[in-house]
Amino acid sequence: MREKLKHIFAHALINLIRAGWGGLASIATIGMLFLIIGIFLLMVLQLNALVAKWREQFHLSVFLEDRITQTQLEILEKRIQNEAAVKSIAFTSKQEALANFRRELKGQESLLEGLGDDPLPASFQLKIREGYHSPDVLKRLSAFLSRLEGVEDIQYGQEWIERISNAAQIMKALGIIIGLILTLGSVLIVSNTIRLAVYARAGEIEIMRLVGATKAYIRAPFLVEGMLQGSLGALLALGVLFVAYRYVAGTFKLASPLFSTAAQQGFLEPSMMAALVGGGALIGAIGSSLSVSRFLKM
Repeated sequence: MREKLKHIFAHALINLIRAGWGGLASIATIGMLFLIIGIFLLMVLQLNALVAKWREQFHLSVFLEDRITQTQLEILEKRIQNEAAVKSIAFTSKQEALANFRRELKGQESLLEGLGDDPLPASFQLKIREGYHSPDVLKRLSAFLSRLEGVEDIQYGQEWIERISNAAQIMKALGIIIGLILTLGSVLIVSNTIRLAVYARAGEIEIMRLVGATKAYIRAPFLVEGMLQGSLGALLALGVLFVAYRYVAGTFKLASPLFSTAAQQGFLEPSMMAALVGGGALIGAIGSSLSVSRFLKM
């Protein structure tokens, strides 16, 4: 059995070398297709990292009426704390809100002159539990809180949340569609390359059949050759993607706080890289199987 496996792998390597420029072109083309898949995968991961970072810092602001009493304030705080979506709650008084605003102005406090009494309302800052950050859930929570006695307004960046949620969904949908299209393209490329190799060795295959070789034995080297082409193409794509990512991260990490946050996600995880290489091998095996099976039926 071991000798048979050695023969199959040796035959597959010989076939791959015999393919010459055609085999290299096939590997390079598969590499380009997997590079595009890898770029989309990396973009989705970076976007997810940004969303996760945002969720850590996200809070919902409940602005209070100026005439709210201490008793109403305590009742309102308890009602908000009882909500399943609320992870924690922090109170900011009118004086604290004004002091925070002055710090944010950084030397431009003169803009506040002439405003008279403190114009900023007291508020509750709510941190939301994981799983409650979707636009629909936040909209329902906001509508509920706005009806409570003593609440004047609710703010949580509704438009920004909807935009980032839509962007994440669009990226995932595009990644799936493009991935399926490129996978089909990779199968066709490997299939055509192996088909040429099969027809080039038609006489050799016929002799093997005459001496009693089974279809599985004839098919095996071509399957291994297709798997090698697919996996080598995926490895080539990962290498190019890694070099490009390191260059981009090193160049723009300091220039863009947004990219710096996303870059903390790092490159693809080892399991993802292994899945891409395994996917390349599987695609190569499928494309090779289609060509060899069609020839053997003839």
